[in-house]
Amino acid sequence: MIFFWIGIPGIHLNAQNQNKPNIIIILADDLGYGDLSINGGLVPVPALEKLASEGMRFTDFHTNGAVCSPTRAALLTGRYQQRMGIEKALAENDQGLGDPKFKKEVTLAKYLQQAGYYTGVLGKWHLGSSKGQSPLQYGFDEFHGVLHGSNDYISKVTNQGTYDWWENDKLVPTKEYNTRLITDHAVKFIQSNKDRPFFLYVAENAIHFPWQGPGDTAFFKEGTRYDKVEGLLNKLGQHTPTEVQSVVRDMIVEMDKSIGRIMETIKELKLDNNTLVLFCSDNGGILSYNGGYHSISSNKPYRGEKGNVYEGGHRVPAIAWWPGRIRPGAVSAETIMTMDITPTLLELVGTDKNKIVNKLDGQSISSLLFADKKIPQRKLFWRHRELYAARQGAWKLVKTKEGTVELYNLEKDIAEKNNLAGSNQQLVKEMLADLDTWIKDVYSDN
Repeated sequence: MIFFWIGIPGIHLNAQNQNKPNIIIILADDLGYGDLSINGGLVPVPALEKLASEGMRFTDFHTNGAVCSPTRAALLTGRYQQRMGIEKALAENDQGLGDPKFKKEVTLAKYLQQAGYYTGVLGKWHLGSSKGQSPLQYGFDEFHGVLHGSNDYISKVTNQGTYDWWENDKLVPTKEYNTRLITDHAVKFIQSNKDRPFFLYVAENAIHFPWQGPGDTAFFKEGTRYDKVEGLLNKLGQHTPTEVQSVVRDMIVEMDKSIGRIMETIKELKLDNNTLVLFCSDNGGILSYNGGYHSISSNKPYRGEKGNVYEGGHRVPAIAWWPGRIRPGAVSAETIMTMDITPTLLELVGTDKNKIVNKLDGQSISSLLFADKKIPQRKLFWRHRELYAARQGAWKLVKTKEGTVELYNLEKDIAEKNNLAGSNQQLVKEMLADLDTWIKDVYSDN
């Protein structure tokens, strides 16, 4: 889930902030489109409902990846993650942005740091798990969180049995529930930096497994591998399949409370007129898992889940909020991507285009946010392992790992049930050619 806030000059501005709006991005994990009450889901989320009523809700917002790390890479660079070779959820020994191969990448944080921002990241990094791959190497002044992709919410031990809570460049012991700990750090960061321009990236662990609520006890222990063990002692946590749905709902409620606390802090410090908010997930929700786990999350009304390229794998909830600048109660059906966040923010802070080092694949959506203008249509692409997808207006092409090609008209068939490939062969041919061109382009950087 992503949230981002961007401030502008307004009646509550501090003198030195007048030309540099504050920016906050909040990214949640594995949250499905249909999980939340704002999209007709069963879990009440009053903080997000308030944001939606005061801002713009998106119905066609997509993540770049169908799993965690790829979307995070695209978010922070404004580029297709394939250009960086980050196409799967990185494990403990995988290379990430911190590897020398990716030193050419300049992150959003680095650009903002160069523009005079104080920058911080809280929570889940998941773009390299060694100290040398820390966000401190990529434009962030502060880091409080975990490098790995799957951690016990209480013990902070990874599913591979290593301790993983960092305060900047040092491992620090703590057993406070992750969501609350991240929120505490977010509040402190905002309070400490209210008089200077800041960029804060809040990357929630919730609702990624191990599925643990705020009342649970620690499960992962140092020295034990949980990623290879089957049965109860596994990477999913201590709860049985019949308990998990309730636990996940508790995790969503706790995350919504976290968002509420951050919003309250912004308003108490009178920074609200200097702040924009965007909310979404890093990929679709998990519906089922081996071992009898079902109805874990919801991507209704869309087909698919995390790890595939049907809509449920990458279409996610999203909201933009900025008092006085974004029309309250607006609903947008424009097609947006995670990689659009960086170019939007760089435009808003006035970054010189000549100083942007690498080609940006995303596009700014400022005109949509602040003037309700449609954004230019474009061709968009996804890849996850052997699965491919392409989007052109209402048309969605899916190429399966077996090589089968499917075509859907999303305006008439949002659940991707009616394969129209056979009756639209020319369009299929054109979209496959576009997909091949995209593949050659993004992999030419590697």
